[in-house]
Amino acid sequence: MNKCTVPIIFFAISIACNNKKDIENSIQSHDPVTTNMLPKPKVNIKTVGILLYDGFTTMDAMGPYQVLSELMGVKVFFIGRHKGLVSNTNGMKIQCDTSIAEVKHLDILVIPGGFKETYKATRDMELLDWIRQIDSTSTYTTSVCTGAWILGATGLLKDKEATTHWYGKKILADEFGAIIQDKRFVKTGKYWTSAGVTAGMDMSLALVNEIMGKKYTQAVMLDIEYNPKPPISGGSEQSTDKDIVESIRTMYDGAMQSVLHPEKAFENLKFDNTKDFVCGMPVKAGVSDTVHYKGKVFGFCSKECKEEFLKTPSNYLSKK
Repeated sequence: MNKCTVPIIFFAISIACNNKKDIENSIQSHDPVTTNMLPKPKVNIKTVGILLYDGFTTMDAMGPYQVLSELMGVKVFFIGRHKGLVSNTNGMKIQCDTSIAEVKHLDILVIPGGFKETYKATRDMELLDWIRQIDSTSTYTTSVCTGAWILGATGLLKDKEATTHWYGKKILADEFGAIIQDKRFVKTGKYWTSAGVTAGMDMSLALVNEIMGKKYTQAVMLDIEYNPKPPISGGSEQSTDKDIVESIRTMYDGAMQSVLHPEKAFENLKFDNTKDFVCGMPVKAGVSDTVHYKGKVFGFCSKECKEEFLKTPSNYLSKK
């Protein structure tokens, strides 16, 4: 058998077989060279969970999903902040059949980034507690892009070397105590973090390399034809025209203000309630979300309080 056909057979086997036992039996019937393409894993990995939440960036999740799905015999799946449809930053909806409430252990956790909703997730105590729980037994805990904000909010990146999207580095350092590295991806013990969006694929390939070795990783790269050659130089602060960098930074700064100070977006509105119906916080202390209900405008301190109100608005209004 010609060695050039090995990658083809290798991935044909992976597609045809449903479980590890089937894969091993199929490999034994092929050329010894094929067997060498599938070495014993250096690290035992069975499950890879990729977190999805409303507002995630598509490639942050889908890039690692594609790469890590090439690990034979490993279950790679999405885990929603909630079950059902989850929307990305552009409104595309992904059906998620598993929620964080149902998952108690993962060998690898991947946390994708986004922007506004990602930063808000750094205040989601239930989600942060779940990540800490998963991390307590995981082999690797990872983030892509500003997913490092969420990981950082757990305290797990404090005083550790890490990276994130170029715009998000200051927040990761100032608010979450990470030691910023200007690298495509960073490994610090069990924690892996990547720079923005596309860097998640590089990080995932590095994980495959650590788990399965160089030849297997090259076979994965060939299968997905990962050989990037952008048409022009760019893609980082250092390789992009300074005027463009500052223009994009200003755009992000403006958008970030509405996240850091949501109350300012509603400071000129008149509300029909003096207190948050759910938590009792005075509206004058600051509103971050609103509801238009039966011709009236009600202010709430958070999205969570608003959603709780919307479950049974009549009950809250009867106590008004």
